[in-house]
Amino acid sequence: MNRSPTATATRWSGGWELELDDHRTQVAHLYRARQQVIDYLDTVDAATDHSSWEIDIVLEVDSLGQVHHVG
Repeated sequence: MNRSPTATATRWSGGWELELDDHRTQVAHLYRARQQVIDYLDTVDAATDHSSWEIDIVLEVDSLGQVHHVG
């Protein structure tokens, strides 16, 4: 598995949807996106420690106004 995965964050009314390959998870606040991806990876692959992985979060937004609740 790639130790530097990229997740695409898309805004929705309840927060952010995080797409990682063909898998999705959600997070309420963008500043928690990296940790949410790590938690998700730990769930699907408990034998691997993902805490030191570099996680890239790419925003998929129409305008920066959609990012106003960054934290």
